[in-house]
Amino acid sequence: MLRNSTTQRDVTLVNTIDIDPVRAPLIVWAFEQYATGEYSVTQLAAALEEQGLVTRTSRKYRSKPISVNALSVILGDPYYTGVIRYKGKLYPGRHQPLISKELYLSVKEILRSRNRRGDRDRIHFHYLKGLVYCADCHDAGRDSRLVYSQNSGNGGTYEYYICAAKLKGQCTMPGIRVEQLEQAVAKRIADERIAPEILDKIEEGIEAVIADLQSTERTTRDGLTKQLAKLSQQEGRLIDALADGDLPVPQLRERLQQLTLQKGAIQERLARTEDSLRHGAERAQAAVALIRDPGALYAALPETARRELIQALFSRLRAKVTDTDTRTDAQRTAGNEALHTLSNHVLESTPPATAERKKIPGIPAEDLDVESESLHSQVIGSNKTYFVAGAGLEPATSRL
Repeated sequence: MLRNSTTQRDVTLVNTIDIDPVRAPLIVWAFEQYATGEYSVTQLAAALEEQGLVTRTSRKYRSKPISVNALSVILGDPYYTGVIRYKGKLYPGRHQPLISKELYLSVKEILRSRNRRGDRDRIHFHYLKGLVYCADCHDAGRDSRLVYSQNSGNGGTYEYYICAAKLKGQCTMPGIRVEQLEQAVAKRIADERIAPEILDKIEEGIEAVIADLQSTERTTRDGLTKQLAKLSQQEGRLIDALADGDLPVPQLRERLQQLTLQKGAIQERLARTEDSLRHGAERAQAAVALIRDPGALYAALPETARRELIQALFSRLRAKVTDTDTRTDAQRTAGNEALHTLSNHVLESTPPATAERKKIPGIPAEDLDVESESLHSQVIGSNKTYFVAGAGLEPATSRL
């Protein structure tokens, strides 16, 4: 925005106003966007917060995102056109104007019309909002989102995505037309496709793991049940000792509390082992279904559901403008990356046609460490858990 400063004229120090190089471009952008009529003040304040606009720190107050009320005052203040108000009249100021008077009057008219009928929270939704980052900023060591913007000209209003850092003068990547970014993202989604024959083999592996899990699950539950019975016996003996007064009461009570916690931990594990393993297999199967033809799935989904598919496949999506087109690169989610790693493994490996399945060893109940978080893996011991392990490609997208 604008900030107070002093300058020397001849031998006199004169109070004046300088342009804040960080905040001023964002305020100009705010006026331009509000003038399109596609933002409410509330939405505009949220967009400015996303771009990092905060108030200045003072002796009394810390910096914070600009409030809706403060933004309303800014949008209605002619000060940013280069004038000052004194006793109800406007006078030319010494400061440089940030916006034109024409732009200010357009914003003022929208504020006036909405105050008459109430500020309707008009939402201009685009499914890529908040999902795409600037590749140039990433190369420069920054992390900057592309923000939705509208510009008027040549008889129409055009939709763009612009790097948030560019509004602060930190990035030079040109704006990307919405339709160009949509096409680039759709192409990147389609590139995630894995050959059907590879996915068939992966699904066969998942089914084999499920069969193993059904067997090893019984071993797990048997071991936990025996350990629970053993703890219950110990608890009974301690209760008898407490009643007989054979041992000091404080020590007995502490030991009983410890046994109660251990029994509770085993009961929790008994309740979740089967469900967690089945859930892992279902997630893997859902991931395989998504990756069979993600391009076709993406094209067929409604816009709101496309966001979920993008978030299922990528943890970070970046766009870059080249001389010829707009491209995207992506960082896959853990689950998506695991599927592609597994597909490469299937391609490279040539297992025997009749491979002998090894029996998974069990662990006696008395050897289980009930305090350990890895109790589940102590009993399972499966070498195929990479088929069902790993989060990131959520099955929620299969509901789309």
